[in-house]
Amino acid sequence: MDCDIYEIPLFRGADRKVLEEILGGSPGRYDAYGKGDIIAMQGYPCRSLYLLCKGSVYARMISEEGKEFTLDTLSAPEVLASSFIFSTVGTFPVTIIASTPCEIWIVGKESIRKIIETDKKVLNNYLTVISDHSMFLSRRLNEFALQTLSSRIVSYIEHNGAIGNLQEAAFILGVARPSLSRALAQLVSQGVLRKSDKGYVTG
Repeated sequence: MDCDIYEIPLFRGADRKVLEEILGGSPGRYDAYGKGDIIAMQGYPCRSLYLLCKGSVYARMISEEGKEFTLDTLSAPEVLASSFIFSTVGTFPVTIIASTPCEIWIVGKESIRKIIETDKKVLNNYLTVISDHSMFLSRRLNEFALQTLSSRIVSYIEHNGAIGNLQEAAFILGVARPSLSRALAQLVSQGVLRKSDKGYVTG
């Protein structure tokens, strides 16, 4: 297994002896995925914690009407499914897809529970991780439920940098590419954005 777990936010500063003892008894599994592979499916049981060791992924939601929405993008080292594993529902509310070749260490819920109960540093890390993810989701909800498309575009650029790939940005913003193109053109004409060598940036 090629993964430095102490670089993953959940285990930074952890007691190495505790981790080695618990994970040594139930190490889980280590999987590799290619770009575009589905790592976890929306609605499927979530019984393990997914530790992203290499690469990047995105989380996508699909409504009953078939509308797709990219909720988040994450890059290694990172924790996936941190908010789902101990939920009463116990299922993935999103589909997790590899956006690049990636490697994931999947650790069982009971092993994580034992580590959290034994090592207070990991407990504090876990609370921080799920709190940060909750704050991110609150911002995303604000962007999509309360903001106009123009506001969402400006917010996206402020947080992620220039929009160079319109198809990718449209996918993340949850709109059709023609709608994004029209909104970008309007923002440029208003002087809010300008087009640079890297793509669309704030004016």
